[in-house]
Amino acid sequence: MKKTLWIWLLAVGLPLWAQQKTFYVYVNNDGGEDRKDVPVVLDMRRVHFPVKTATVMLNGREVPCQLDDLDGDTRTDEVVFLADVKASKENKYKVRISAKGTQKEYPARVYAHLGLNDKYGKFPAIHSIEVPGDSYVFKDVFPHGAEFESEYTAYRVYVDNRQNIDLYGKRQRRLELEKTHFYSVKEDLEAGYGNDVLWAGGSLGCGTLRGMEKGSPVLIDKVRVRGQRVLAYGPLRTVVEMRDLGWNGNNVTTRYILYAGHREMEVEVRSDAALSHLELCTGVQKVGSNPQGWAKGNGLAASWGSDYPDYGKKELYEPAAVGLGVYVPAAYFAGTAEDSLQYMCRLKMDKRNFLKYYVTFAADMEQVDGFHSPEAWFAYLEKWREELLNAPRVKYFIRLNNN
Repeated sequence: MKKTLWIWLLAVGLPLWAQQKTFYVYVNNDGGEDRKDVPVVLDMRRVHFPVKTATVMLNGREVPCQLDDLDGDTRTDEVVFLADVKASKENKYKVRISAKGTQKEYPARVYAHLGLNDKYGKFPAIHSIEVPGDSYVFKDVFPHGAEFESEYTAYRVYVDNRQNIDLYGKRQRRLELEKTHFYSVKEDLEAGYGNDVLWAGGSLGCGTLRGMEKGSPVLIDKVRVRGQRVLAYGPLRTVVEMRDLGWNGNNVTTRYILYAGHREMEVEVRSDAALSHLELCTGVQKVGSNPQGWAKGNGLAASWGSDYPDYGKKELYEPAAVGLGVYVPAAYFAGTAEDSLQYMCRLKMDKRNFLKYYVTFAADMEQVDGFHSPEAWFAYLEKWREELLNAPRVKYFIRLNNN
């Protein structure tokens, strides 16, 4: 259950000799239910020394954290940790950052991978790929785009003009992609591993970003440069970025952020100028021959249905049910639409040329904390939206003039 965070940062002058800081982070849960794995993201960009290590403590107990360099300049941009907060309680975390040392490694709760589809079958890992125009590299990238997962779910984003979000369902709560890479074989399935659960075809699949013309989705094509990067690998969150430079005259980046303990991911879209001449949309596919679903004025789109996850491997997979969901906050929601393939949400950017929405799904195969009917899934999505709207409050102050 992803939480929107409210962050206050006080930054004043810092003596050059100051190489470490200690400050406190307050996470307040005003709601009537306990919250687990609340993402807390601390902005380090105004800290006047390079943050190389961070330690987070709660009541004398160390809490795992993660340092992320999101712009590739080798300096930490954000420190991330996950908070468990009881209902109607506030947690006070002690955070220490330093320019010295090596960051402690914590157990991985997420996984991300982008590779090359080489002829030797080694699939060497790469951090990024960038190609001119609409060059077709779909088959050259393994597995057709960056893949990433939490214990609950796994996603991948195709490197082509579709940029479809593909889905991998799990029977158990564990990390699996390093073993299966979305291509589960018979032995994997017999051992209890999950598999790809959605055949998107020409639809939006689950939460794919597209342009929109005359009420219909359009592909992200006719770009000057297309690129994909893995910006964060864990242990607590993954961040994958698509870059579409020169798309209808604009440079557009889309980030996909997945946290440990969450089945949903955040999607953040940025443009270097207003997309006044192009609409944007997202949505959920109508799954199978008897789909159920809707798109509502509250920003939710939902779908439930059963279909083969891979029509080329019918001997391996039976038709399976899956629930799809998208939530667009009011600030970025411009209405609904529907056609024969999908339920859609129209999108709008704010004055910063930014928009954000959330994508989630559930596979009927899930054996722990799962959803096995459209009624249960649709009820969950309504609750999920309310949880996003009523996020725990996070505040912190970094007084940079004191050591």
